Amino acid sequence: MTGLAATLAQLASREAIGPDYFLPPKANHYARKLIWRDPDGAFVVVAMTWGPGQGSPLHDHAGLWGAEVVVDGTMSETLFSLTGRGEDGRYRFERGTHRLNARGAVGVLIPPLEYHDYRNDGSTVAHTLHVYGGDLANSQAFADDGDGWWTPRRVELRYDG
Repeated sequence: MTGLAATLAQLASREAIGPDYFLPPKANHYARKLIWRDPDGAFVVVAMTWGPGQGSPLHDHAGLWGAEVVVDGTMSETLFSLTGRGEDGRYRFERGTHRLNARGAVGVLIPPLEYHDYRNDGSTVAHTLHVYGGDLANSQAFADDGDGWWTPRRVELRYDG
């Protein structure tokens, strides 16, 4: 995984990831564009465009590893650790590291540490490139219940282009 992270950082620093990889921002959600799907299903490469204020809530990666690099803009990320599951289907998390990721910053998520939120907190459009260990077609997003517990909901992830 360290080699993949280093390669992504080099790509972003060399401007090898051009604007043709990215869709224009969408009004009501971040845009996802499939760049490459390994024929054997081992990984996919996805380009994402985030308008100002757009983001994803606390979510998992459906058991897949993932790596992302910020190509343009600044992304805010908070990592979470799963600390419990209730009999009622809710989850308990501990907030971990929060960071602002600028151009060239790489993040890596490896199960069981696959929980984070991700947001464009800047005033300009942000672009990120993601590599997942399989086709991330759905995940769970979590709503904070305010009592230390989080309620999951299944989210289907589609490509916009």
